[in-house]
Amino acid sequence: MSPTPSDGKGEGNALLSRWSDVGRWRELCPHLTISDSVAFGGGSVGGCGKVDTEKIRERLVDDGYALLNHDICSESLRERVRGGISDLEARRLPATFVLLFDQTWELASASHRLLLSNRGQNRGILRANEMAFNFDMLAWNIDPRRDQAGFSPHRDRQPDSVPALKKSFYSDGQAKYVTHWIALSEASPENSCLYVIPREFDPGYANGDDPPEEDVEQQCDESNGANATEHISPLSRALSTKESYQNIRALPRRAGQSLLFTHRIMHWGSRGNKRAIGVEPRTAISFVYSDVEFEPPYLADESFSEDGNHRWKAPPFETRLLLVCAQLLIYYQRFDLSAEAIRACYEYCKANAQELHESYRKKVFVEFVKAMKEMRDGNNVVDANGSGTNDVGGPGRIDEPNSEDEEALLEEMLDNSDEFDDDFDEMCKWQREQESSY
Repeated sequence: MSPTPSDGKGEGNALLSRWSDVGRWRELCPHLTISDSVAFGGGSVGGCGKVDTEKIRERLVDDGYALLNHDICSESLRERVRGGISDLEARRLPATFVLLFDQTWELASASHRLLLSNRGQNRGILRANEMAFNFDMLAWNIDPRRDQAGFSPHRDRQPDSVPALKKSFYSDGQAKYVTHWIALSEASPENSCLYVIPREFDPGYANGDDPPEEDVEQQCDESNGANATEHISPLSRALSTKESYQNIRALPRRAGQSLLFTHRIMHWGSRGNKRAIGVEPRTAISFVYSDVEFEPPYLADESFSEDGNHRWKAPPFETRLLLVCAQLLIYYQRFDLSAEAIRACYEYCKANAQELHESYRKKVFVEFVKAMKEMRDGNNVVDANGSGTNDVGGPGRIDEPNSEDEEALLEEMLDNSDEFDDDFDEMCKWQREQESSY
């Protein structure tokens, strides 16, 4: 794996040089470690004793989510990871950089043992023979005092047809994509917690988000024949009456508790109360598990694997950094990223593209193109000169293409995604040519 590209991209390489400095990360988070080779394992499932896996599976099928009320790991481990995120936040670094540290992977190994254990009587909650650790990992530090909120209402995956949606579940109703969300601090309505619309109250959960024709016809009649289909969102279908708002379910968690939810559950992170007395940030981390046919792992399987002694070997630092860079691009609109940081993430991903699964690599490049288009339009992506002394800065937002030229460029780049060159300079050149022709 290439630690830092050497093709002359100045700003991105300068930032990558800092990101690639293991000693610097150790100084930033002194109570966390980064080891050349480290493995975790042993103990009971998830380190938390007996779990009623059947009841949890039932809740996942019937409700689309399930609460895990025991501690997933030791308080010491949880506090170290939470403290590391706090240290990163103090330097205005996204919480997801905590993936660089051993303790995050120790926590991931505890999650893995709980969900996919295939040994003795400690059977995991999910299908160990068909599902795998996906590497879709994110961390959050939501501070209500800064008026922050979690993700807005969404589903994690949206199959492109009803038959494909049906295939995203096993025959017994178990989902082929499940997220394990772990509270590292208290998560409450006061400082932000997750909210969901349970399966039974969500008409699009199992049948798709295109409304039945009779619903469209009725709404068209009510709107005097106007085309009303564009106004029927999945959220408005689920919340079609005043009484339906009573179906929204808050899922507060104390530190150490966690929850599971499927790819189809409508969920979001709330905005906390910035005036609450003694309120602290809501810190959390999530790990995804998926059927390898439905969505293959983002990285090579051996990146996080179990040895003959049932110990989980964490990936090397370079692979962890690759995953951080890729995740920052995939979710760039949710992070404070400078243009310099976006370039650095792309350069590192491009230099190590062979380490990423093909489908994930394409998603990463898609988001990079969108971010560049956003930079061209000057929409909320801060240039490196405006980002202060931190490593990343400035909010991001995804906008749809606003011209046929942009659409054609995006399509051309995606069609040739396997042969992606370092496109930033070429993109900038194209932008200047387009602007001069306006």
